[in-house]
Amino acid sequence: MQPIPDLTRRTRRYWMIDGLAELMIGSIFLLTGVAQLAPLVVPAAIAGWVNLLLPLALILAILFSRQILHTLKARLTYPRTGYVAYRQPRLWQRVLGGLVGLGVGIALVNLTFDVQLATAWMPVIIGVTLAGGMTCLGAYLNLPRFYALAMFVASIGLLIHWLALDGFLGASLVIIAAGAWMLVAGGITLYRYLQRTHGEEQL
Repeated sequence: MQPIPDLTRRTRRYWMIDGLAELMIGSIFLLTGVAQLAPLVVPAAIAGWVNLLLPLALILAILFSRQILHTLKARLTYPRTGYVAYRQPRLWQRVLGGLVGLGVGIALVNLTFDVQLATAWMPVIIGVTLAGGMTCLGAYLNLPRFYALAMFVASIGLLIHWLALDGFLGASLVIIAAGAWMLVAGGITLYRYLQRTHGEEQL
């Protein structure tokens, strides 16, 4: 029999086995970065529509991401390798996550009082924050590919800071880079999963 901790890690990893979650998260990251970047690069004639439609698409993607992901898994994953019911997060886990988010938000707000400092270091802050989250996710799921993503995102943030690009432009590029990486990784994972399972029911 396998040790309980190993079974727990395998159950957690099953949510990521098909790459669909990474594709969904990567899409949200990409939409977020593009929504922030668009006002700086789109022609003035269509800027109003872009500023309206991109945030709307982002909000809809976030609100319905769980339902979309469940629908895709019900069509592609569950018939191939089975369904796993996950426990909902406990109250203390939700509170802890909220407190961490609040702490990061307060730190960022305090930083923005010094506009020059915020502009210079925003790509690094975004990169390191995302890298920290990806590292925790990699440890929680025992998936090394998230460690690689963390190193990549942190490196992009440092590189943009070193190149002295505009901080808000740089922050958007960091988020876009993270989203693009996750889309590529998710696409490769999904392709390998479909090739390996061949649509057979394994209930």
